[in-house]
Amino acid sequence: MTRSNAQMDIGPPIYCSIMPKQEDYLLSEYWKKRWEKNDISWQRHEVHKFLVKYIDKLTDGRAKTRVFVPLCGKSLDMLWLADQGHDVVGVEISLLAIHSFFEENGLTFLKKQVKLAALIDPVDVYECVEKQITIFCCNVFSLSEEDTGGRFDAIWDRASLSAIQPAFGERGKRYTKKMRSLLADDGNYLLESHFYEVERNNEPPASLSMEFRNQLYEEDFVLKELEVEKSDEDFERKWGYSQELHYHLIKPKAK
Repeated sequence: MTRSNAQMDIGPPIYCSIMPKQEDYLLSEYWKKRWEKNDISWQRHEVHKFLVKYIDKLTDGRAKTRVFVPLCGKSLDMLWLADQGHDVVGVEISLLAIHSFFEENGLTFLKKQVKLAALIDPVDVYECVEKQITIFCCNVFSLSEEDTGGRFDAIWDRASLSAIQPAFGERGKRYTKKMRSLLADDGNYLLESHFYEVERNNEPPASLSMEFRNQLYEEDFVLKELEVEKSDEDFERKWGYSQELHYHLIKPKAK
């Protein structure tokens, strides 16, 4: 263990007839380059208001739960969740994002290498010294219940599904199956997803119709829509199109 304080145009990855592991590699490299170029327009400088609003639904009002944050980046949501007393585990492919999280929040970490069940080579795991936050530096599809010390009470998915381009091949279904394998039978899952009326040339975050979202989740989960937030005039002037953010509370189906 060690203690620490922590040029090219980018387009969305294009897939032909390649295997899932190759697809995952291309997507990982895409997001790493976005971080390297500081092209991270999704990054919020405050805690997500809908996480705060629906925290009791996510945790069932419990004071201490294990919360999983896929594709966590350097999100302040992890800090806030830990400050509420929860044990937070994130996964992030970008080493730069992980180091930025610790450095920008004045936190230190212990780094160790961990052998995951699905991988040959070990991955780096960052354990915060001051707070109950652990971040795995790897692809989200590589994690298993065995690696994380058991399943989670809650998952906060702030557009992680949208980021992994779920319409390609079986990736969307692989993703929801992965989330189900990591969530306890009595757990809760809060999802933010995007919807656009326009075609965006495959640029993440992906647009998810109600039908497609239901198709991805209906086998293993029950979805309840909580709220839809429509973009304001400032967003539409900047990007040239409108956006809807959909928030769902998702629960595993009884077996």
